[in-house]
Amino acid sequence: MQNAKLLLLPCLLLLAVTLPHLEQGDFRRDTGRYAAVGHYMWSGPSVWKPYLNPETPYFNKPPLAILIHGAFLKAFGVHVAVARIPSVLAALGVVSMSVLAVRLLGSRAEALASGIVLALTYEFFRRTREISLDLWQLFFVTIAVYLVLCGGRTDRKWLLVIAGIALGLALLCKPLLALATLPILAAWLVLIKRSRWVWLLFMGTLPLALLVAFPWHFAMWNEYGAAFLQQYFGQQVVDRARGRLSVNPPYYFASLIARTYWPWAILLAFALWHRFRPGNSVVRKPGRDLVLLGGIWSATVFILISVFPDKKVNYALPLYPMLSWVAAAGICRLPWCALRSWYEQRLRGLAPAAAGVLILASLLPIQFQKGADQNWQALSRWLKSNGLSAENLSYVDLRTEDICQCYLKNGGWPKPATSRLPGTEKMLILTRLTQNMPTEQELLFQSGPLAVVRASPGK
Repeated sequence: MQNAKLLLLPCLLLLAVTLPHLEQGDFRRDTGRYAAVGHYMWSGPSVWKPYLNPETPYFNKPPLAILIHGAFLKAFGVHVAVARIPSVLAALGVVSMSVLAVRLLGSRAEALASGIVLALTYEFFRRTREISLDLWQLFFVTIAVYLVLCGGRTDRKWLLVIAGIALGLALLCKPLLALATLPILAAWLVLIKRSRWVWLLFMGTLPLALLVAFPWHFAMWNEYGAAFLQQYFGQQVVDRARGRLSVNPPYYFASLIARTYWPWAILLAFALWHRFRPGNSVVRKPGRDLVLLGGIWSATVFILISVFPDKKVNYALPLYPMLSWVAAAGICRLPWCALRSWYEQRLRGLAPAAAGVLILASLLPIQFQKGADQNWQALSRWLKSNGLSAENLSYVDLRTEDICQCYLKNGGWPKPATSRLPGTEKMLILTRLTQNMPTEQELLFQSGPLAVVRASPGK
């Protein structure tokens, strides 16, 4: 019950910054692709095999997070808010498990402060406005973190072993990355005086994680062979590690933290100064030192993602829970009597204020995100007015995101055209207009760059 009360305020704050106007925006970029793949997993030929469209298996990512979002879309309808609700739930899970982990190590005040910092970290909570595989991966990783710390603090070895289940589920959200946490967890075990248990991580936790993740990977290899290995490991892992897909400078994440981690960056600096200042005689034991434990995690992850050539803003997600630990240690050591008095009053007024923000922001006509794509909406209206569906369309020169949009907006997949200039007037071609569109094609519909054309009679 006490832990439930501890989680209430951070979770309420997270909801206050995520739920208002959750319906705004559209299925853009990765969210559109993952939504289409996930929905089709529950509607198509197989619930465990992802398809990018009926003709193309999807090898880029493991299926668990996509499957969760797809289940919501299948059950509650294809709406952008429905697609985001699982991301909100994953973020709530990350906040909750992080707070509980801090409570094992530090005071109730530090646990509460860490939850508030994490819930109000912009680059963390804004990931809920998309289908984020990284957020689900982080959720399962934080479960593993909690289990390892809980096992170490309570002398229960079996908790370390079953942490492998959580890491295995993380491997079913994104490939391989969760395994990088094992050396950090091993360092933590040394600090909490459980160095003799390190072998359990690599002889118990790791095998169990691989056992959980193995069946899907084996089934995909057994079904598709080298094509799966080349795409899943070759392009998505090796090519990214070689910088063949995208490259950003080594200071990319340092710049990201400097630009976005406010006001918490000030508290980080204070916590580090307070912990390592000369003459500091009040230092916790290493196993309960939030600055040390959180700092080891944050520094290791920061170095790993900084040296990895392929850098994206969502790769920084694993930093934020443990940065919140360090920031919380700083908050609880501020020489500010008013803050201490407010905490002793259980942060009176903050919960009602958060609830008020949630309600007010939901009711006011605030535009947080760009609205739905009007071109796709116009296409849906045109198809409906002509008694057509997406299955009546073939496509030429469309991006993968366009094909997924068509599926999500119209409930069916367009088919790939067999040739660039089909000779039958009965074939309707969905395409993006270019300046060199052949004159022998008859334009039936256009909205922005989207168009439906067909070959003119006699051509």
